[in-house]
Amino acid sequence: MPENNLRIFIALAVLTLFGIITFALAAATLGTLNRRFNNLDNKLITTTNPTTISTSQPLPLNAILADTIRIDDLMYHLNQLETIARQNGNTRAVGTVGFNKTVDYIDAYLNANSFGQLTTFRETLQIQNFTIRGSPVLQWSSNGVNTNFTYSSILSRADFTYVNYTAAVNLTSFNVVVINNNGCDESDYNNVEGEAILILAGGICTNAEKGEIATKKNVSVILFYNHGLTTTSLAPSTFRLRQSNQLPALSLSYAAGRTLVDAINKNNNNSVRVTIEIQRENYGTFSVDNICADLSDGNINETILVGGHSDSVPAGPGINDNGSGSSTNLVLAINLARLYGTTNYTRYRYRIRFCWWAAEEIGLVGAIHHVQQAQNSSALSQNKLSNYLINLNYDMLGSPNYFFGIYNGSSAKPGTPPQALNGSIRISEVFRDWFNLQNLPWDYTDFSGRSDYGPFLATGIVAGGLFSGADETKSVEQRDRYESKLGEGHGGLAGAKVDPCYHLDCDTIKNIDKFGYFKMSQAAAYMLEYLGRKNDLVNYLYPNGRSSQIRLSDDYFPNSDYFRES
Repeated sequence: MPENNLRIFIALAVLTLFGIITFALAAATLGTLNRRFNNLDNKLITTTNPTTISTSQPLPLNAILADTIRIDDLMYHLNQLETIARQNGNTRAVGTVGFNKTVDYIDAYLNANSFGQLTTFRETLQIQNFTIRGSPVLQWSSNGVNTNFTYSSILSRADFTYVNYTAAVNLTSFNVVVINNNGCDESDYNNVEGEAILILAGGICTNAEKGEIATKKNVSVILFYNHGLTTTSLAPSTFRLRQSNQLPALSLSYAAGRTLVDAINKNNNNSVRVTIEIQRENYGTFSVDNICADLSDGNINETILVGGHSDSVPAGPGINDNGSGSSTNLVLAINLARLYGTTNYTRYRYRIRFCWWAAEEIGLVGAIHHVQQAQNSSALSQNKLSNYLINLNYDMLGSPNYFFGIYNGSSAKPGTPPQALNGSIRISEVFRDWFNLQNLPWDYTDFSGRSDYGPFLATGIVAGGLFSGADETKSVEQRDRYESKLGEGHGGLAGAKVDPCYHLDCDTIKNIDKFGYFKMSQAAAYMLEYLGRKNDLVNYLYPNGRSSQIRLSDDYFPNSDYFRES
């Protein structure tokens, strides 16, 4: 065998072996967890027939909806979603038949079981489908000395990352021109045709607007850099340009940006060049749908929004991520509609809206689209962003090595509108109190906007929700604390991932812990009824008042975890 072919064969063999080992380790961990939690799952009360709801027996206040939750109903929908994936390439990712059939299933089930209480509607959005291949390259040179900047998807380690919707560029060298005054006016762009421009991110206009001005001025490349005014603005920032953008664009750290600025100033704007490469593979544009369902009663100007994403990653069926949240929200919607159809269940004074967001896995695209459409002056009165009092988000509720995770309102990232903080903290406390009353362990979890609540929180809307864990590792302390509440052997595996099948092919129905999933779904039901029964939810969530609506920037983009790379 020729030497080059032998090397290729060895490389392919190593990659194949690595994939087999990764899958085997995930499967082995999952098998151990399933055996460990089996006895606990048997404690669940299940039904073999469709759920029937009776309000003839008095129940504690705010517990009626939670009492309607049945694990069989939840698992029924998860099985349907897995069947959809298996029949359509083993995925429910956006841009696939599996995703489209997922939305059709949710829509059809809502309409067939609405009890005359639910009205559904869809929002269609266009998505540009692409992948950034490999690692982008950014090198700068001055006076014959070449220096490489470091690319990493972990922003704290990166000198730069790419901007979402960047165009591709082959390995090419450009002169660098610094743009002054934030680049929000065309007069800021002088002698820039065919050059790479270096410009501060943010300011009085959006980065997307800067991209449009740069295009008009025939710039070749945009290099944004962070302002460094706070400790959280030192790393490269994450944002997106408009989908129509045709310019290569990178986001630099404050230090990398200042390095270039200082070099340019030292050389009197001469002899500083950058060499850039961004490999992008395009897959065309396709349509996807958000789907929402409104209950028939309640004040539309005071809406409780319950949401979660309906898509998976391409690698698997996504039954925990996020079939679990999708199914919980579907059961909540149907059970509450059934209760609304009875004569002895008091309807809430607030409108309840359930939404299943598209394209979370590629950057919260569906939720961002909804927020941006709802904040437009042309939005219908029933769909205005100002109607929303709170967004409850449920993403990954059935992790096999689970923790009962509550979004920690106190840990919102810097820059979160202050008006949303008090209410978000109160939601965290209500969840905490429920788990305590159930004598269940719990943990606070990240509240940095990494799921679909992010764009709502960024506009000053109170948010909260639950999360049972992804690729985090369960600690010994967690295991022991959970065993003290759940019993010996039921605290999970210390040192193992909370979800060993996160974003993998093995995220199937076998990846769901029924006990943990059941309790998380009950907690979600409790929260909805608790808020629905409040006499004055506005003052409860916004004790210091609710200022005018904050607009979501048109270049808003979540953490870099959502960039699609391969």
